[in-house]
Amino acid sequence: MNDIERVFRGEEPFFIAEIGINHNGSLDAAAAMIREAASAGANAVKFQTFVPGEMYSRYTSSMLRNDERLVEDFSQIEFFGRFVLGEDEYRVLKKEAEARGLVFFSSAFDIPSVEMLERLDVPIYKLASSEVTNTPLLERVGATRKPVIMSTGMSTAAEIGGAVETLRASGTRELVLLHCVALYPLPPESANLSRISSLRAMFGLQVGFSDHAPDGTGCALAAMLGARVFEKHFMLREGYDCPDAAVSLSPGAFRKMKDDVEKAIMMFGRGGIDYDFSEKGVANSARRSLFSRRLLRAGEVLRRDAIAVKRPGVGLPVAEMKRLLGRTLRRDVQEDYPLRPEDFE
Repeated sequence: MNDIERVFRGEEPFFIAEIGINHNGSLDAAAAMIREAASAGANAVKFQTFVPGEMYSRYTSSMLRNDERLVEDFSQIEFFGRFVLGEDEYRVLKKEAEARGLVFFSSAFDIPSVEMLERLDVPIYKLASSEVTNTPLLERVGATRKPVIMSTGMSTAAEIGGAVETLRASGTRELVLLHCVALYPLPPESANLSRISSLRAMFGLQVGFSDHAPDGTGCALAAMLGARVFEKHFMLREGYDCPDAAVSLSPGAFRKMKDDVEKAIMMFGRGGIDYDFSEKGVANSARRSLFSRRLLRAGEVLRRDAIAVKRPGVGLPVAEMKRLLGRTLRRDVQEDYPLRPEDFE
């Protein structure tokens, strides 16, 4: 089974290092982050691909201020322009990731970006929460017929359902939803991790967690709720200056997050009621068997006062007591000795 299949079956945890725009527009920094992500145990690295002029209107600032007269302002477009990597640079980064066994993919924010990612033959697409209602983008991504991971922050159930329907109708066959909350950083009281279970019940899909908290604690808790896909912002090192530093983990912190998630999954277990075989040694020592309370003579009829219930539990089980009472002893049994089936006629 390859990494992509693991994502959609939910059989093993899948860890995505969200490099996003934390590379600051530097190819060298992006390549270094891929190497660090591999060392930290990530299964995949994810970038953010966009054309700033396709993402923001030149009137964005004026509109957000509710200006009566709209004024052009290119500051948002210019800001995000600093983080654009070209197709040739992505091609280099994809090779870097694949050489280290990582899945390389990206969040696409516009149709030209999808076209470029298709030329790179990425194996999977990510859709950010902001694009849940972007029907043209959903249709184009769906038409690739490639697996999709979609975040669901700042979205209603109806909007998520509409996006799922659009993707399905356009060609998407494999789809994972990510619970997330569009707060940066995410305070604990707003995490709403129980939404993972609600999303799974509502849509019948695998549901993971895209975490915007400053640490990785929430991922281990999400694992206990069944999440197996974990997306976490990633930075080159502690104190690194990058746009999403407040919600990003250093390589060491990412490794710890992964270890904590795997430990949580291991501790969660499979829910069986019967005790695990690994407890057998303890059970043998701690449970009880049937013993003679005194010297028993051949021909004697076994009575309750002649039986002691003691450790260890490797002899006749206590449940056999009723069956033995009234039976005749075939031979002598010394005091404090385990009773055996062959002791009786």
